[in-house]
Amino acid sequence: MSFAVACPSLTSSTPLALMEPGCFKFVLSKTLGYGIVAGSAGVKLPQVAAILRAANVSGLAGSTILIEMISSISSVAYFAALGYPFSTWGESCFILLQQAIITALYFHYTGGLLTGRFAITASAGGALGVALYQRSVPDLALPAPLCDALGVSRCSLTCTQLAGSLPVVLMLVGRVPQILQNLRQGHTGQLALATFVLNVAGCAARVFTVLHELDDKLALVSAISGLVQNLVLVAQIVALGPAPGFASAKPLRGGAPRKAE
Repeated sequence: MSFAVACPSLTSSTPLALMEPGCFKFVLSKTLGYGIVAGSAGVKLPQVAAILRAANVSGLAGSTILIEMISSISSVAYFAALGYPFSTWGESCFILLQQAIITALYFHYTGGLLTGRFAITASAGGALGVALYQRSVPDLALPAPLCDALGVSRCSLTCTQLAGSLPVVLMLVGRVPQILQNLRQGHTGQLALATFVLNVAGCAARVFTVLHELDDKLALVSAISGLVQNLVLVAQIVALGPAPGFASAKPLRGGAPRKAE
């Protein structure tokens, strides 16, 4: 929806038209959208700082980090190729960049960056992003029983649908290992509360903007799914707390964290 469509009666002599319901919601949605994009530039920096301060990735599930990386790549590839307004998805770009830093730090503290494991992971992520952006992945045939159960006539998944649905499925599955690990270990390790609080605020605002600017069920489901999962993690961080002995940990000369006294 364009500004002219949302605010048809707005002219230089009728500024009060901004208060019309449709126009007001459009302006609010655009403001929130660009606010989310601007805020996303630092949403994961508290997590990066927590890892660097502790000089380890204690409490962070490697599977969750990798899944979030793939999800971020898929999200950018999905939106970028559709030509949606940047205000409705721009945060995905900044989140991808910051998630790449977190992923690199994870490999750095669990074996190093000069390993075949990191090279393969980075190459596979780049290839996936290019393939999804160019929509070069062929349609995937779905099992007939699944199609019958869903009541759909087209029993295949296009590359666009794959790119849009991957973040939803991966983030749903990806958060589960982290949530279960938190429960199992009785603490949330180096998870940064500020990052997940910002995620909750951003997801809540994104649900609003998608509802008012896009007719895209995949984008809406993705925003709602992210909101619920981040709320669960915020609750865990508040209830369980950080790893024992690392609340005020500082790295020693050799890189090992110093336990809090």
